[in-house]
Amino acid sequence: MGGEACLMALPLPRFFLCCLVFLLAGCSPDDKASEVESEDVELKAGMTAPDQQGGGGAELAEEWSAMVKAQLIVIEGALAKSDSHGGEGDAALLETVRMTDVEHYENKDLYRGDLLEIVELSARGAFVEVTKSEFMDQVRTLLLLGPDSQEEEVHFKLFGIEWEGEHLVTKQRLTATGSRDGNEVKSSGVVNAIWSTPTETDQPKLLSFSLAKFVQSERTSTDNPAFEDFTSVVMGGNDSWSEQLQFGMNTWGRSIEHSLNPDFLGYHGLAIGDVDGDGLEDLYLCQPGGLPNLLFRQTPEGKMIDISAVAGVDILDNSTGALLVDLDNDGDPDMAVATKAAFLVMENDGTGKFTLRGRYPEVGLGYSPTAADYDLDGDLDLFVLGYGAAGSDIGDFPTPHPFRDARNGGANILLENQGGFRFLDATERCGLGAGNHRFSFAASWEDFDNDGLLDVHIVNDFGPNQLFRNEGKRFKDVSVQSGSQDWGFGMSATWADYDRDGHMDLYVSNMFSSAGNQILPQSNLDTTLSEETRKKYLKMVRGNSLLRNSGSGSFSDVTDPMNEGFGGWAWGSQFADLNNDGWEDLYVANGYITQEDEDDL
Repeated sequence: MGGEACLMALPLPRFFLCCLVFLLAGCSPDDKASEVESEDVELKAGMTAPDQQGGGGAELAEEWSAMVKAQLIVIEGALAKSDSHGGEGDAALLETVRMTDVEHYENKDLYRGDLLEIVELSARGAFVEVTKSEFMDQVRTLLLLGPDSQEEEVHFKLFGIEWEGEHLVTKQRLTATGSRDGNEVKSSGVVNAIWSTPTETDQPKLLSFSLAKFVQSERTSTDNPAFEDFTSVVMGGNDSWSEQLQFGMNTWGRSIEHSLNPDFLGYHGLAIGDVDGDGLEDLYLCQPGGLPNLLFRQTPEGKMIDISAVAGVDILDNSTGALLVDLDNDGDPDMAVATKAAFLVMENDGTGKFTLRGRYPEVGLGYSPTAADYDLDGDLDLFVLGYGAAGSDIGDFPTPHPFRDARNGGANILLENQGGFRFLDATERCGLGAGNHRFSFAASWEDFDNDGLLDVHIVNDFGPNQLFRNEGKRFKDVSVQSGSQDWGFGMSATWADYDRDGHMDLYVSNMFSSAGNQILPQSNLDTTLSEETRKKYLKMVRGNSLLRNSGSGSFSDVTDPMNEGFGGWAWGSQFADLNNDGWEDLYVANGYITQEDEDDL
């Protein structure tokens, strides 16, 4: 039981800290590629010499990252062209390159269905010396890029850089898309590369290319696509679609009066429910301040009709999230909306018309509301998160502090249902006030220990997450002892028994920072950092986490960093059986605003 899927972007304090995140974040290093013999070289003028103790200095990533990226762009451009023999890629390669032998991979079928085939390939330790053209041919073969494809894309994402001996060693995620025999193909894996040291006259050149494990996927049928965007088809007949939803945040940022407190950071949630009892799911969409929230009724033909004004839910306050749940046990979904001014509770008359029954200004600035009958009294209680603190609550430090374990955020609040649309703040009495004020982003309810009581997991930004075990009307924080703490920049979480062992497992969406991966491991980044603190920073941007429930009250981190662990800058995530094969799949929403910046890693 819980709230709507809510995709959120950074509140303002987080936005201003992005640069600091990139400077103080990283991910744990993987095994490096095999060493190759080297020769002494003269560094380019003004460059920092490598740290002979290993790792390098904080300056290393800044000075060398751009050069390596430039060479990777050359290589990816050549790989994306089938006629690249002896061409554009030469400038980035030595005359011979040491690489994993394409003849010594072991194949393992991960999935075979009517629409998709997925294979994992693992190298068996063999390396070969190849020429430049052979390198291009063999990598293209690994990536399933055919000779006739005209729409191929190859991309390297650099996320690790250090010295090993006298060579530069880098890690990068490799992704490729193309077509083979008319079928769409995709490949991904992590490359460990070794480069020659740049000199006065030469850029770094690729010496070694190790792709120990990667995944190939091929769509075997294009007749029935798994997903198709038909938003405009079902919503296009509404004025709210043509006049509001088709325009981006930049348009409204220039048009809406700032006194209306519009927030254009993309954290406005949605809720789904059958508001009029016709058996069809309807949609409620939250919007920035100055734009009305929208309620769309679904027709038998699958169209969505805007009934916001008639239903009385076209709220103009900045809204961050909503619920459509039955709060009075009369069989129809009522509404709860988190706005900047107050938390609102509205009663449904059964036909899709709503009346305001409760307004809680002390729960303003709320995020990600969820609903659960935590006390088993037969009605749903409400849990609202407080990301940022208001005014006087933040103390002397206006941004998250301490950065890796912030305790100056907003307060989460549990509203206990008293009946008759009356709710009582039971946060402290129920034990959920412990460790509050943690910049909480999302909450998810589940009975993780199979005792019949709903427990709650809270995902926190800027620090560790929290798992509260329900002990019967009171909660106990068992994050540390259960192994579920998952230190990171938490965004969301989703529960499922992914391995079908009878115990609910947990998937947590976090931030992944390629720049942080390059900088934090450097030996002289900050000599005052303890190893324990450095490890916490490393974990904070490692990426997403898959935590397996042992069934004995503990969780183990079983994350595969190449697969479910790599979600980019992840926000919302959801377990769901997307292909009806009985196994829970994962959907992860990710991305962030970026722009060209010559000084940005």
